[in-house]
This record gives sequence, structure tokens and C-alpha cells, in this order.
Amino acid sequence: MKIQYKNLNQKLDKLQKQTKKENKVPYQHTQFHDRTVNLTNIELTQEETRLLNRGMQHSIERPLNTYWTTLITETEQAIRKLHSKIQEPYRILAAKKLKQIKEAECQQNATAKRQFYTVNKLKEKLVKENAMIVKADKAEQA
Repeated sequence: MKIQYKNLNQKLDKLQKQTKKENKVPYQHTQFHDRTVNLTNIELTQEETRLLNRGMQHSIERPLNTYWTTLITETEQAIRKLHSKIQEPYRILAAKKLKQIKEAECQQNATAKRQFYTVNKLKEKLVKENAMIVKADKAEQA
């Protein structure tokens, strides 16, 4: 069984190295127009502007503890639908990935908290000045 896991890991490592080599395309920076245009007297911080530039559909990631148990149970349900002979290798791979997600939580949690704080400050400014954020009409842009 250990030999099978070793072979699977070697194949996975080989594929990952191969895709990294293929994806190394020289990065060319393209200049785009800003997504947001402030037509009010409200002064926005760089962080607020950066958050607004992510777009209207940007969502802030929820803390891991709100969906952790659901993630584990859904992963196990998916593994149980596989053939019984290959369930155990997938459990090991899933456990490794879940561990990576759990370890990366601290950084994501801090970023999400900062973004929630920025959104709340932005909301306060908008309410205070009686302003709103709207999607631009392409016909009226200069």
C-alpha cells in the first residue's frame, strides 16, 4: 500500500512540475481604466479604493470555522461514492489538503477581518454623506 502512495505522490509531483513549466509565460502588464470613479466629496483611503476596485461581485471570504464541518462531511460523502479500493488514497490526499487549508486560515482570517473593517468604514462614510455606490452606465462614460 505504501508503494502505491509513493507512486501516486511521485506522479502528482511530476505533473505539478510539468504544469508550472508550461504556465511560465512572461507577464505583460496591461493598463486598464480604474473601476471606480469618485464623483462625491468623500475622501476614500487607498484601502477603500482598492477594495472598491475589486468590483461589485467581490465577496469577502467567511471565516473557516463557519464552513469547516460542512467541508469535511461533504468531502467524506464524495469519497464514499468512489470505488472502495481507491477510497483510502483519496482520504489521505483530502486530509493533507484540509490540513493545508487549516494552516492557511490565519492569513486569510486577518485579510477578511481587515476587509470587513474597511467595508464598514466605507458604509459609515456613505450613510453620513447620503451617497451610494452604483454600477456605471457605459453609454455615459467619457
